Amino acid sequence: MLIGLGVVIFSFILVGVLALWGIKYTRKNINADRKKKFKVAKNLLVVGVILSIGYIIFAKKLSSNIDFVISWLMLATGCFFASGLAFFIGYYNERENEN
Repeated sequence: MLIGLGVVIFSFILVGVLALWGIKYTRKNINADRKKKFKVAKNLLVVGVILSIGYIIFAKKLSSNIDFVISWLMLATGCFFASGLAFFIGYYNERENEN
């Protein structure tokens, strides 16, 4: 039980680190072209999709270890959240610069 809780906490911390990484990279390259500015956000989105598809395919087989399944789902949704934050920061800056 303690190992499962540790995996869940590690996943939560990893999601926070990924969100901070996406935000810092987007702010650092805020005036760069769109391809470079949204590079990390795009990569986080792809990782989130891959984790989600893997969850749909393999979660039924791993249902005996609920802590692993919860951490897997948390990582997938966390990647989507971090990607959304990075995309929002870049999009908001573009809209602000247009006005």
